[in-house]
Amino acid sequence: MQKTAQHILLSILIGVNLSACRSDTSDSDDTSAPTTETAFDAASVWATLRNDFDLFYAYRDDRGFDADAYLDRVGTLVSAAPDRATFRRQLHRATYAFTDPHLGFGPAEDGDFNIIPTSSDLQIDHRAGQYYVADVRSDSAAYEAGIRPGWILNTADERPIQDLAAAVFTDLIDTPSDAQLDYAGTLLANGRRVGDRSLVFLTPEGETQRLDLANPREQARAVMARPAIETQRIATPDGSMIAVIRINNRLGDNDLITGFDAAMAEVMEADGLILDLRNTPSGGNSEVGRSIMGHFTDRVRPFQIHTIPSLEREFTVPRRFVEQVTPRSPNFDPFRTVVLGGHWTGSMGEGIVIGMDALGVHSIASDMGDLLGAMSNFSFADQTITLSIPTEALFHVDGTPREDFVADQSLTSADSDENAGDPALEAALIYLRDQ
Repeated sequence: MQKTAQHILLSILIGVNLSACRSDTSDSDDTSAPTTETAFDAASVWATLRNDFDLFYAYRDDRGFDADAYLDRVGTLVSAAPDRATFRRQLHRATYAFTDPHLGFGPAEDGDFNIIPTSSDLQIDHRAGQYYVADVRSDSAAYEAGIRPGWILNTADERPIQDLAAAVFTDLIDTPSDAQLDYAGTLLANGRRVGDRSLVFLTPEGETQRLDLANPREQARAVMARPAIETQRIATPDGSMIAVIRINNRLGDNDLITGFDAAMAEVMEADGLILDLRNTPSGGNSEVGRSIMGHFTDRVRPFQIHTIPSLEREFTVPRRFVEQVTPRSPNFDPFRTVVLGGHWTGSMGEGIVIGMDALGVHSIASDMGDLLGAMSNFSFADQTITLSIPTEALFHVDGTPREDFVADQSLTSADSDENAGDPALEAALIYLRDQ
């Protein structure tokens, strides 16, 4: 369905503000394509869709490749699609080149890859032709099976991972970049929306490990059944008490605002505080994010910069603005606080990490979920095809793109290490002890 630019811009400016990453924890979007349809004009739908994509995708031109040439190639492929289901499937595969978990076409099908980072427990890093495990999500099927950072993924479902990763970009990219192969390897390691995984790894000791793993969507559902906030107190050898507040993927739940207020009131006597955002892969909203950060400042402070590239593209007039945090009671000393982030910190979780960093809180994190920007939703082909797309670009207050943020203490893996330890938590306790 063709939308006017004014209509969509209004929806962006009024209805979009750091919306959550698509959650993959329910089956409500398991909508199969119609088995029969008439007169589907793939070329016409693509022409409309391409115009909106070019105008509104905030990160279209900064993903490390020629977007115009790539989209021309995508258009040649999808314009020949015989039906809506094939068209949608080809389009969704084409989004992987942008390595952006916030970008995708629906409705989802059982055969689609799981949405990362929400329904994932392995992060893969492609180096020198090999697919290394960069991190393993804590409390996951992969972690319980003994998989650790440094292992090499060799096969998925009895096929070499190199062949499968190349097939993700067949007919679209002749020579995928390392970043694109990272992304493809992570998709393959975490499997499809339906079905378990059969993976073969090579350990650093040279041993082959064949493992059948549960679908990570099961863990995604289990996380949502846990308390939204978990609080822990850790007594240190020097007699200090450190409080840990861990949020379990509820940054889009407005009830978390009062829940976090209550949690803060209970830990005000702590000598130090660790805010653990390593289990927030589905993002959330800015109201929840600002309410959390407000407990760590005693005056109004900026936490994030927004730009809306479509306005400059359409009208040549840029729009750039700063979002601010206001103090919230009770207030805890930011210099006795550490914030943790990792590969399963997504969208608003990433926004809180960079915002806390801007407030002077010590940050410890690996690369995070890299969910780009703030999201909007579009529809096409009589509302039978949906597009989730970042329409705002987001930055640290120092101008660094959110996805390029490097923590005060940067880790390769934040959830687990080769010895099954908790590297981020251990680093935070050492930092607070030294303070």
